[in-house]
Amino acid sequence: MNIEDEVNNLRPQMEKDKEYLWNHPEKGLCEYKTSTYIKQRLEEMGYTDINTDIYKTGIVAMLKGKEDGPCILFRSDMDAVIMDETGRTKHTCGHDAHMTILLSLAQILMNNKEKIKGTVKLLFQPDEEGDAGASKMVENGALENPKVDKAFAIHVWSELKEGTIGIKEGTVMASSDPYDIYVYGKGGHAAMPEKCVDPIYIANKIGIALKEMARIDVNIDEKAIIGVTAISGGKTNNVIPDQVFMKGICRTNNNETRKEMKKKIVDTVEEVANKMGGSAEVKFLAQYPVTVNSSEEAKIVQELAKNIVDNVITDYQTTTSEDFSYYLEKVPGCMIFVGCGGDIYYPQHNENFTVGEKPILIGTQLFYEITKKYLM
Repeated sequence: MNIEDEVNNLRPQMEKDKEYLWNHPEKGLCEYKTSTYIKQRLEEMGYTDINTDIYKTGIVAMLKGKEDGPCILFRSDMDAVIMDETGRTKHTCGHDAHMTILLSLAQILMNNKEKIKGTVKLLFQPDEEGDAGASKMVENGALENPKVDKAFAIHVWSELKEGTIGIKEGTVMASSDPYDIYVYGKGGHAAMPEKCVDPIYIANKIGIALKEMARIDVNIDEKAIIGVTAISGGKTNNVIPDQVFMKGICRTNNNETRKEMKKKIVDTVEEVANKMGGSAEVKFLAQYPVTVNSSEEAKIVQELAKNIVDNVITDYQTTTSEDFSYYLEKVPGCMIFVGCGGDIYYPQHNENFTVGEKPILIGTQLFYEITKKYLM
Protein backbone atom coordinates (compact mmCIF):
# COMPACT_ATOMS: atom_id res chain seq x y z
CA MET A 1 0.00 0.00 0.00
CA ASN A 2 1.53 3.28 -1.15
CA ILE A 3 0.13 6.21 0.83
CA GLU A 4 1.83 9.62 0.64
CA ASP A 5 2.78 11.55 3.77
CA GLU A 6 0.29 14.25 2.81
CA VAL A 7 -2.49 11.69 3.28
CA ASN A 8 -0.95 9.86 6.24
CA ASN A 9 -0.60 13.14 8.13
CA LEU A 10 -4.40 13.50 8.12
CA ARG A 11 -4.96 10.28 10.05
CA PRO A 12 -5.73 11.96 13.41
CA GLN A 13 -8.38 14.15 11.79
CA MET A 14 -9.73 11.21 9.78
CA GLU A 15 -10.26 9.37 13.04
CA LYS A 16 -12.13 12.32 14.54
CA ASP A 17 -14.35 12.76 11.47
CA LYS A 18 -15.09 9.05 11.21
CA GLU A 19 -15.90 8.80 14.91
CA TYR A 20 -18.31 11.74 14.83
CA LEU A 21 -20.10 10.56 11.68
CA TRP A 22 -20.31 6.96 12.91
CA ASN A 23 -21.84 8.13 16.19
CA HIS A 24 -24.40 10.42 14.53
CA PRO A 25 -26.14 8.33 11.85
CA GLU A 26 -29.20 9.94 10.27
CA LYS A 27 -31.72 8.66 7.76
CA GLY A 28 -32.14 10.17 4.31
CA LEU A 29 -33.24 13.82 4.15
CA CYS A 30 -32.77 14.10 7.92
CA GLU A 31 -28.98 14.41 7.88
CA TYR A 32 -29.13 17.70 9.80
CA LYS A 33 -26.27 17.13 12.27
CA THR A 34 -24.24 15.51 9.50
CA SER A 35 -24.71 18.45 7.15
CA THR A 36 -23.92 20.99 9.87
CA TYR A 37 -20.75 19.12 10.81
CA ILE A 38 -19.56 18.90 7.20
CA LYS A 39 -20.19 22.60 6.57
CA GLN A 40 -18.31 23.55 9.73
CA ARG A 41 -15.37 21.35 8.78
CA LEU A 42 -15.22 22.86 5.28
CA GLU A 43 -15.32 26.38 6.69
CA GLU A 44 -12.50 25.51 9.12
CA MET A 45 -10.41 24.46 6.11
CA GLY A 46 -11.02 27.79 4.41
CA TYR A 47 -13.81 26.98 1.94
CA THR A 48 -16.08 29.94 1.23
CA ASP A 49 -18.03 28.73 -1.83
CA ILE A 50 -20.37 26.30 -0.04
CA ASN A 51 -23.88 25.78 -1.40
CA THR A 52 -26.26 24.38 1.22
CA ASP A 53 -29.41 25.25 -0.75
CA ILE A 54 -28.95 22.71 -3.50
CA TYR A 55 -31.37 20.06 -2.16
CA LYS A 56 -32.50 19.47 1.41
CA THR A 57 -29.40 18.63 3.51
CA GLY A 58 -27.08 18.35 0.51
CA ILE A 59 -23.87 20.36 0.16
CA VAL A 60 -21.76 21.33 -2.84
CA ALA A 61 -18.44 23.02 -2.05
CA MET A 62 -16.28 24.46 -4.82
CA LEU A 63 -12.61 25.28 -5.08
CA LYS A 64 -11.50 27.18 -8.18
CA GLY A 65 -7.92 27.26 -9.31
CA LYS A 66 -6.15 30.32 -10.64
CA GLU A 67 -5.83 28.73 -14.08
CA ASP A 68 -8.48 27.35 -16.39
CA GLY A 69 -9.09 23.64 -16.55
CA PRO A 70 -11.80 20.99 -16.27
CA CYS A 71 -14.44 20.79 -13.57
CA ILE A 72 -14.14 17.53 -11.64
CA LEU A 73 -16.82 16.35 -9.23
CA PHE A 74 -16.20 14.04 -6.28
CA ARG A 75 -19.28 12.70 -4.52
CA SER A 76 -20.03 11.21 -1.11
CA ASP A 77 -23.38 10.00 0.15
CA MET A 78 -24.45 11.04 3.68
CA ASP A 79 -27.37 8.98 4.94
CA ALA A 80 -27.31 5.94 7.20
CA VAL A 81 -29.19 2.68 6.80
CA ILE A 82 -32.57 2.28 8.50
CA MET A 83 -31.99 -0.99 10.33
CA ASP A 84 -35.48 -2.02 11.48
CA GLU A 85 -39.12 -1.04 11.78
CA THR A 86 -38.34 1.24 14.74
CA GLY A 87 -36.45 3.60 12.42
CA ARG A 88 -33.09 2.93 14.12
CA THR A 89 -30.23 4.07 11.89
CA LYS A 90 -26.64 2.91 11.61
CA HIS A 91 -23.79 3.47 9.14
CA THR A 92 -23.73 -0.12 7.93
CA CYS A 93 -23.13 0.78 4.29
CA GLY A 94 -19.97 2.84 4.74
CA HIS A 95 -21.25 6.33 4.07
CA ASP A 96 -19.43 7.55 7.17
CA ALA A 97 -16.21 6.39 5.52
CA HIS A 98 -17.16 8.07 2.24
CA MET A 99 -17.69 11.40 3.98
CA THR A 100 -14.41 11.02 5.86
CA ILE A 101 -12.60 10.39 2.58
CA LEU A 102 -14.14 13.42 0.91
CA LEU A 103 -13.38 15.68 3.88
CA SER A 104 -9.78 14.46 3.78
CA LEU A 105 -9.59 15.22 0.07
CA ALA A 106 -11.05 18.66 0.77
CA GLN A 107 -8.17 19.39 3.15
CA ILE A 108 -5.55 18.18 0.68
CA LEU A 109 -7.06 20.32 -2.06
CA MET A 110 -7.05 23.39 0.15
CA ASN A 111 -3.41 22.71 1.04
CA ASN A 112 -2.62 22.60 -2.70
CA LYS A 113 -5.01 25.23 -4.01
CA GLU A 114 -2.22 27.15 -5.76
CA LYS A 115 -1.56 24.12 -7.97
CA ILE A 116 -5.13 23.53 -9.11
CA LYS A 117 -5.92 24.18 -12.75
CA GLY A 118 -9.66 24.10 -13.07
CA THR A 119 -12.49 23.60 -10.58
CA VAL A 120 -13.27 20.94 -8.00
CA LYS A 121 -16.80 20.25 -6.81
CA LEU A 122 -17.13 18.33 -3.55
CA LEU A 123 -20.66 16.98 -3.38
CA PHE A 124 -22.16 15.59 -0.18
CA GLN A 125 -25.45 13.98 -1.16
CA PRO A 126 -28.44 13.03 1.00
CA ASP A 127 -30.79 10.09 0.67
CA GLU A 128 -28.84 7.56 -1.37
CA GLU A 129 -30.47 4.72 0.54
CA GLY A 130 -34.00 6.00 0.17
CA ASP A 131 -35.44 7.98 -2.70
CA ALA A 132 -32.50 8.44 -5.10
CA GLY A 133 -31.21 11.73 -3.74
CA ALA A 134 -28.76 11.91 -6.65
CA SER A 135 -31.61 12.47 -9.10
CA LYS A 136 -32.75 15.52 -7.12
CA MET A 137 -29.20 16.89 -6.90
CA VAL A 138 -28.90 16.63 -10.68
CA GLU A 139 -32.33 18.22 -11.20
CA ASN A 140 -31.30 21.12 -8.97
CA GLY A 141 -28.15 21.90 -10.91
CA ALA A 142 -25.34 20.05 -9.14
CA LEU A 143 -23.69 19.35 -12.50
CA GLU A 144 -23.96 22.96 -13.72
CA ASN A 145 -22.39 26.38 -12.99
CA PRO A 146 -19.77 25.41 -13.90
CA LYS A 147 -20.61 22.38 -15.96
CA VAL A 148 -19.03 19.21 -14.58
CA ASP A 149 -16.69 17.44 -17.01
CA LYS A 150 -16.09 14.24 -15.03
CA ALA A 151 -17.54 12.68 -11.88
CA PHE A 152 -16.05 10.15 -9.46
CA ALA A 153 -17.29 8.30 -6.40
CA ILE A 154 -15.88 5.65 -4.09
CA HIS A 155 -17.83 2.91 -2.38
CA VAL A 156 -16.08 0.97 0.38
CA TRP A 157 -17.02 -2.63 -0.33
CA SER A 158 -17.13 -5.65 1.96
CA GLU A 159 -17.09 -8.13 -0.93
CA LEU A 160 -13.49 -7.07 -1.62
CA LYS A 161 -10.67 -7.52 0.89
CA GLU A 162 -8.82 -4.56 2.38
CA GLY A 163 -5.97 -3.54 0.09
CA THR A 164 -8.06 -4.18 -3.04
CA ILE A 165 -9.48 -1.68 -5.52
CA GLY A 166 -12.17 -2.70 -8.01
CA ILE A 167 -12.55 -0.54 -11.11
CA LYS A 168 -14.24 -1.84 -14.25
CA GLU A 169 -15.20 -0.39 -17.61
CA GLY A 170 -18.89 -0.43 -18.44
CA THR A 171 -21.61 -1.77 -16.16
CA VAL A 172 -20.55 -2.07 -12.52
CA MET A 173 -23.84 -1.94 -10.58
CA ALA A 174 -27.36 -3.04 -11.47
CA SER A 175 -30.49 -1.01 -11.85
CA SER A 176 -32.99 -1.09 -9.01
CA ASP A 177 -36.72 -0.79 -9.61
CA PRO A 178 -38.72 -1.60 -6.47
CA TYR A 179 -42.45 -1.88 -6.96
CA ASP A 180 -45.71 -2.20 -5.05
CA ILE A 181 -48.51 -4.39 -6.37
CA TYR A 182 -52.14 -3.94 -5.39
CA VAL A 183 -54.25 -7.03 -6.08
CA TYR A 184 -58.03 -6.59 -6.02
CA GLY A 185 -60.60 -9.35 -5.74
CA LYS A 186 -63.99 -9.88 -4.16
CA GLY A 187 -64.01 -10.83 -0.51
CA GLY A 188 -66.48 -12.98 1.37
CA HIS A 189 -66.97 -16.00 3.57
CA ALA A 190 -64.17 -18.55 3.31
CA ALA A 191 -66.79 -21.31 3.34
CA MET A 192 -68.16 -19.99 0.04
CA PRO A 193 -65.09 -19.41 -2.16
CA GLU A 194 -67.18 -19.89 -5.31
CA LYS A 195 -68.87 -16.56 -4.54
CA CYS A 196 -65.55 -14.76 -4.11
CA VAL A 197 -62.54 -13.72 -6.18
CA ASP A 198 -59.64 -14.66 -3.92
CA PRO A 199 -56.86 -12.02 -4.12
CA ILE A 200 -54.52 -14.21 -2.04
CA TYR A 201 -54.70 -16.95 -4.66
CA ILE A 202 -54.15 -14.35 -7.40
CA ALA A 203 -51.19 -12.90 -5.51
CA ASN A 204 -49.60 -16.36 -5.22
CA LYS A 205 -49.95 -16.85 -8.96
CA ILE A 206 -48.44 -13.41 -9.59
CA GLY A 207 -45.47 -14.21 -7.34
CA ILE A 208 -44.77 -17.42 -9.26
CA ALA A 209 -45.16 -15.71 -12.63
CA LEU A 210 -42.73 -12.94 -11.70
CA LYS A 211 -40.14 -15.39 -10.39
CA GLU A 212 -40.37 -17.33 -13.65
CA MET A 213 -39.70 -14.11 -15.59
CA ALA A 214 -36.25 -13.71 -14.05
CA ARG A 215 -33.30 -14.17 -16.37
CA ILE A 216 -30.55 -16.05 -14.57
CA ASP A 217 -28.72 -18.38 -16.96
CA VAL A 218 -27.86 -15.70 -19.51
CA ASN A 219 -25.06 -13.30 -20.28
CA ILE A 220 -24.52 -11.10 -17.21
CA ASP A 221 -25.55 -7.98 -19.12
CA GLU A 222 -28.94 -9.57 -19.79
CA LYS A 223 -29.42 -10.87 -16.25
CA ALA A 224 -32.60 -9.87 -14.43
CA ILE A 225 -33.49 -10.50 -10.81
CA ILE A 226 -37.24 -10.26 -10.32
CA GLY A 227 -39.47 -11.35 -7.50
CA VAL A 228 -41.80 -10.65 -4.59
CA THR A 229 -40.23 -9.72 -1.26
CA ALA A 230 -43.31 -9.01 0.89
CA ILE A 231 -46.98 -9.88 0.89
CA SER A 232 -49.87 -9.01 3.18
CA GLY A 233 -53.60 -9.53 3.05
CA GLY A 234 -56.41 -10.82 5.19
CA LYS A 235 -56.86 -10.68 8.96
CA THR A 236 -58.74 -13.76 10.06
CA ASN A 237 -59.24 -17.46 9.32
CA ASN A 238 -62.70 -17.49 7.81
CA VAL A 239 -62.77 -14.38 5.62
CA ILE A 240 -61.41 -14.00 2.11
CA PRO A 241 -60.17 -10.38 1.83
CA ASP A 242 -60.92 -7.90 -0.93
CA GLN A 243 -57.31 -6.87 -1.43
CA VAL A 244 -53.70 -8.08 -1.12
CA PHE A 245 -50.63 -5.86 -1.03
CA MET A 246 -47.27 -7.05 -2.39
CA LYS A 247 -43.77 -5.65 -2.63
CA GLY A 248 -41.01 -6.69 -4.99
CA ILE A 249 -37.96 -5.54 -6.91
CA CYS A 250 -36.38 -5.85 -10.33
CA ARG A 251 -32.63 -5.57 -10.92
CA THR A 252 -30.91 -5.68 -14.29
CA ASN A 253 -27.43 -5.04 -15.69
CA ASN A 254 -28.55 -3.44 -18.93
CA ASN A 255 -30.84 -0.46 -19.41
CA GLU A 256 -32.56 -2.06 -22.44
CA THR A 257 -33.22 -5.21 -20.42
CA ARG A 258 -34.45 -2.99 -17.62
CA LYS A 259 -36.97 -1.28 -19.88
CA GLU A 260 -38.17 -4.62 -21.23
CA MET A 261 -38.53 -6.22 -17.80
CA LYS A 262 -40.45 -3.30 -16.30
CA LYS A 263 -43.00 -3.51 -19.08
CA LYS A 264 -43.26 -7.29 -18.69
CA ILE A 265 -43.82 -6.94 -14.95
CA VAL A 266 -46.80 -4.66 -15.51
CA ASP A 267 -48.20 -6.79 -18.33
CA THR A 268 -47.75 -10.05 -16.40
CA VAL A 269 -49.32 -8.79 -13.18
CA GLU A 270 -52.35 -7.37 -14.96
CA GLU A 271 -52.78 -10.43 -17.18
CA VAL A 272 -52.65 -12.93 -14.31
CA ALA A 273 -55.15 -10.96 -12.24
CA ASN A 274 -57.55 -10.37 -15.12
CA LYS A 275 -57.57 -14.03 -16.13
CA MET A 276 -58.59 -14.99 -12.60
CA GLY A 277 -61.43 -12.50 -12.40
CA GLY A 278 -59.63 -9.85 -10.39
CA SER A 279 -57.49 -6.85 -11.17
CA ALA A 280 -54.09 -5.51 -10.18
CA GLU A 281 -51.89 -2.46 -10.57
CA VAL A 282 -48.16 -1.96 -10.30
CA LYS A 283 -46.56 1.19 -8.89
CA PHE A 284 -42.81 1.60 -9.31
CA LEU A 285 -41.04 3.44 -6.49
CA ALA A 286 -37.59 5.11 -6.31
CA GLN A 287 -35.79 3.91 -9.44
CA TYR A 288 -32.02 3.63 -9.91
CA PRO A 289 -30.58 3.20 -13.42
CA VAL A 290 -27.70 0.86 -14.21
CA THR A 291 -24.37 2.32 -13.06
CA VAL A 292 -22.08 2.47 -16.10
CA ASN A 293 -18.44 3.57 -15.91
CA SER A 294 -17.03 5.32 -18.96
CA SER A 295 -14.21 3.35 -20.55
CA GLU A 296 -11.62 6.12 -20.81
CA GLU A 297 -11.94 7.22 -17.20
CA ALA A 298 -12.01 3.62 -15.92
CA LYS A 299 -8.77 2.80 -17.72
CA ILE A 300 -7.09 5.90 -16.30
CA VAL A 301 -8.21 5.14 -12.75
CA GLN A 302 -7.08 1.51 -13.10
CA GLU A 303 -3.55 2.73 -13.76
CA LEU A 304 -3.69 5.24 -10.92
CA ALA A 305 -4.92 2.53 -8.56
CA LYS A 306 -1.95 0.30 -9.41
CA ASN A 307 0.31 2.96 -7.88
CA ILE A 308 -1.49 2.57 -4.54
CA VAL A 309 -2.27 -1.14 -4.10
CA ASP A 310 -1.03 -4.38 -5.62
CA ASN A 311 -4.47 -5.89 -6.12
CA VAL A 312 -6.54 -4.01 -8.71
CA ILE A 313 -9.54 -5.93 -10.03
CA THR A 314 -10.78 -4.82 -13.45
CA ASP A 315 -13.78 -7.11 -13.92
CA TYR A 316 -15.77 -6.76 -10.69
CA GLN A 317 -19.45 -5.85 -10.84
CA THR A 318 -22.40 -6.41 -8.54
CA THR A 319 -26.19 -6.71 -8.72
CA THR A 320 -26.59 -4.15 -5.94
CA SER A 321 -27.50 -0.61 -7.00
CA GLU A 322 -26.35 2.98 -6.51
CA ASP A 323 -27.88 6.32 -7.42
CA PHE A 324 -24.47 7.61 -8.56
CA SER A 325 -25.80 6.23 -11.84
CA TYR A 326 -27.75 9.49 -12.26
CA TYR A 327 -24.51 11.50 -12.47
CA LEU A 328 -22.90 9.01 -14.86
CA GLU A 329 -25.90 9.28 -17.18
CA LYS A 330 -24.93 12.93 -17.69
CA VAL A 331 -21.13 13.03 -17.53
CA PRO A 332 -18.28 10.51 -17.92
CA GLY A 333 -16.74 9.13 -14.77
CA CYS A 334 -16.45 6.12 -12.47
CA MET A 335 -17.82 4.36 -9.44
CA ILE A 336 -14.80 2.81 -7.70
CA PHE A 337 -14.88 0.00 -5.14
CA VAL A 338 -12.36 0.11 -2.30
CA GLY A 339 -12.20 -3.17 -0.42
CA CYS A 340 -13.01 -3.09 3.29
CA GLY A 341 -13.53 -6.79 3.94
CA GLY A 342 -11.73 -8.16 7.00
CA ASP A 343 -10.93 -11.64 8.29
CA ILE A 344 -14.59 -12.12 9.21
CA TYR A 345 -17.01 -11.27 6.43
CA TYR A 346 -19.92 -8.97 7.24
CA PRO A 347 -21.94 -7.83 4.21
CA GLN A 348 -23.10 -4.28 3.64
CA HIS A 349 -26.18 -3.45 5.79
CA ASN A 350 -25.27 -6.15 8.31
CA GLU A 351 -25.46 -5.10 11.98
CA ASN A 352 -21.73 -5.83 12.42
CA PHE A 353 -20.47 -4.03 9.30
CA THR A 354 -17.72 -1.46 9.96
CA VAL A 355 -14.92 0.21 8.01
CA GLY A 356 -11.37 0.42 9.32
CA GLU A 357 -8.67 3.00 8.67
CA LYS A 358 -6.97 1.32 5.73
CA PRO A 359 -9.79 1.75 3.17
CA ILE A 360 -10.12 5.42 4.13
CA LEU A 361 -6.41 6.00 3.52
CA ILE A 362 -6.58 4.17 0.18
CA GLY A 363 -9.73 6.02 -0.88
CA THR A 364 -8.27 9.40 -0.01
CA GLN A 365 -5.03 8.63 -1.85
CA LEU A 366 -6.96 7.49 -4.93
CA PHE A 367 -9.09 10.65 -5.00
CA TYR A 368 -5.86 12.64 -4.64
CA GLU A 369 -4.31 10.76 -7.57
CA ILE A 370 -7.37 11.54 -9.70
CA THR A 371 -7.07 15.21 -8.76
CA LYS A 372 -3.40 15.28 -9.71
CA LYS A 373 -4.18 13.59 -13.03
CA TYR A 374 -6.86 16.04 -14.13
CA LEU A 375 -6.20 19.27 -12.21
CA MET A 376 -2.53 19.61 -11.30
